[in-house]
Amino acid sequence: MYDIRQFLMKYNSVIYTRDPITDLYLMEEELRALYDVKLIDPKRYMHGKLLLGREAERLQAEHNKKTDDMEEL
Repeated sequence: MYDIRQFLMKYNSVIYTRDPITDLYLMEEELRALYDVKLIDPKRYMHGKLLLGREAERLQAEHNKKTDDMEEL
């Protein structure tokens, strides 16, 4: 997520909402917008989407673990 955030800052896009899931969504939207106007090539776009997808999976797994732990109490 840090790499994508730093990359987007090169295009004057700063995303920080205090909610990692919302940040991922907004970063994906910004990445798509850069791709749509041809500022980034398809390879960089797909790589960025892959990284964001992996981070979303990690956050979801972390959330599920916390939820499971709370249910055990």
